[in-house]
Amino acid sequence: MPTEPTAPPPVATDGELVSPSGAVLAALEGALEMLSERHGGHVPEWEFCEGVMTALLCTRRTVGSDEWLPMLFGMDAGAVFATPGEQTHFLMHWMERAEQVRTALEAPVEALDDERALEPGVVDWQGFLLSLPESERNTVFADEMPPAFAQAWAAGFLAAVEYWAEEWTLPRDKEIAADMRAAVRTVGALLKADQGRPSVNLYDEEGPPTVSEARVEAFGEAIWAVYDLYAIALSLGPRTLPIASEKIGRNDPCPCGSGKKYKKCCGA
Repeated sequence: MPTEPTAPPPVATDGELVSPSGAVLAALEGALEMLSERHGGHVPEWEFCEGVMTALLCTRRTVGSDEWLPMLFGMDAGAVFATPGEQTHFLMHWMERAEQVRTALEAPVEALDDERALEPGVVDWQGFLLSLPESERNTVFADEMPPAFAQAWAAGFLAAVEYWAEEWTLPRDKEIAADMRAAVRTVGALLKADQGRPSVNLYDEEGPPTVSEARVEAFGEAIWAVYDLYAIALSLGPRTLPIASEKIGRNDPCPCGSGKKYKKCCGA
């Protein structure tokens, strides 16, 4: 098993310093690009992966790589990576990025412009395309439309919620359950296309506008929703399975609070 990594130092490029998060994201994106070439393009972009990672950090138990690697790649680690060393390299960078996201979620921030606040690794894909020569634009997404800003991140987050649905079962506390529903719904709002009038380019400040102000605000609300979900997961703690007892009838409500019958839940 890889040891607990430490954050890499800033990396100098062309006389400028790259932040630790930037260095880790670049390493992960490079690894995914290599895997995509090897597996015929059947590998998600990092933005989707970071959405999955963020949801896993908001999950009430630790989900190991033996579970999320097959979820992301549709195969086990032995089929994804060419060598154990390649797998370890990827997992160490994953762990570094996860720790960066966790640190941001635990920081007592009051505004998203706080340097400690969560900054998901998302891309203004439309802005990126417009930065390319026109002859190269069709080679990136071919006949597909580029995803809206933060759409892939939200898709990854909700894919993890759906994949580990049991871990995201709403608690019996109605107020907390309502907060969870609202927060997940706020992230889900980013799955929609950006219908607003473009007012800012988040890839190139000097480029033509590609993202609406409403989209930027929705993204900010989604980040706060993630903070709420992380705090709820910490407050609830790991889900515990009840000990089987004759006092619990198979048709009785499950003691875990899922709302299902015991026989359909923990007593299955």
